[in-house]
Amino acid sequence: MDDFTQMIKLLESAKQLADMNQLPMLAYFVEMAKAETRGHRTTLRERRRGQDKNQDKIEKIQAAE
Repeated sequence: MDDFTQMIKLLESAKQLADMNQLPMLAYFVEMAKAETRGHRTTLRERRRGQDKNQDKIEKIQAAE
Protein backbone atom coordinates (compact mmCIF):
# COMPACT_ATOMS: atom_id res chain seq x y z
CA MET A 1 0.00 0.00 0.00
CA ASP A 2 1.44 3.37 -0.94
CA ASP A 3 1.64 6.36 1.38
CA PHE A 4 -1.14 8.23 -0.44
CA THR A 5 -3.71 5.47 0.02
CA GLN A 6 -2.72 4.95 3.63
CA MET A 7 -2.96 8.66 4.42
CA ILE A 8 -6.35 9.11 2.73
CA LYS A 9 -7.79 6.14 4.66
CA LEU A 10 -6.49 7.57 7.92
CA LEU A 11 -7.95 11.02 7.18
CA GLU A 12 -11.32 9.54 6.21
CA SER A 13 -11.44 7.69 9.53
CA ALA A 14 -10.55 10.89 11.38
CA LYS A 15 -13.33 12.77 9.57
CA GLN A 16 -15.87 10.08 10.47
CA LEU A 17 -14.88 10.35 14.12
CA ALA A 18 -15.11 14.14 14.01
CA ASP A 19 -18.58 13.91 12.43
CA MET A 20 -19.77 11.34 14.97
CA ASN A 21 -18.58 13.53 17.85
CA GLN A 22 -20.16 16.64 16.29
CA LEU A 23 -16.88 18.49 15.82
CA PRO A 24 -17.48 20.41 12.60
CA MET A 25 -14.30 22.49 12.80
CA LEU A 26 -12.16 19.37 13.15
CA ALA A 27 -14.01 17.75 10.25
CA TYR A 28 -13.28 20.86 8.18
CA PHE A 29 -9.56 20.71 9.01
CA VAL A 30 -9.45 17.03 8.12
CA GLU A 31 -11.03 17.84 4.74
CA MET A 32 -8.37 20.51 4.22
CA ALA A 33 -5.67 17.95 5.03
CA LYS A 34 -7.20 15.54 2.50
CA ALA A 35 -7.10 18.26 -0.15
CA GLU A 36 -3.46 18.95 0.66
CA THR A 37 -2.71 15.23 0.47
CA ARG A 38 -4.35 15.00 -2.94
CA GLY A 39 -2.10 17.87 -4.05
CA HIS A 40 0.94 15.72 -3.26
CA ARG A 41 -0.52 12.54 -4.71
CA THR A 42 2.27 11.85 -7.21
CA THR A 43 5.01 12.15 -4.60
CA LEU A 44 3.14 9.99 -2.12
CA ARG A 45 2.29 7.34 -4.72
CA GLU A 46 6.01 6.89 -5.45
CA ARG A 47 6.68 5.89 -1.86
CA ARG A 48 5.79 2.59 -0.27
CA ARG A 49 4.99 2.42 3.46
CA GLY A 50 6.96 5.46 4.53
CA GLN A 51 9.99 4.77 2.37
CA ASP A 52 12.23 7.79 2.08
CA LYS A 53 12.39 9.25 -1.42
CA ASN A 54 16.17 9.59 -1.14
CA GLN A 55 16.42 5.88 -0.37
CA ASP A 56 14.72 5.15 -3.69
CA LYS A 57 17.28 7.30 -5.52
CA ILE A 58 20.16 5.52 -3.79
CA GLU A 59 18.74 2.13 -4.75
CA LYS A 60 18.36 3.21 -8.39
CA ILE A 61 21.95 4.47 -8.52
CA GLN A 62 23.26 1.26 -6.97
CA ALA A 63 21.24 -0.82 -9.42
CA ALA A 64 22.67 1.16 -12.34
CA GLU A 65 26.24 0.47 -11.18
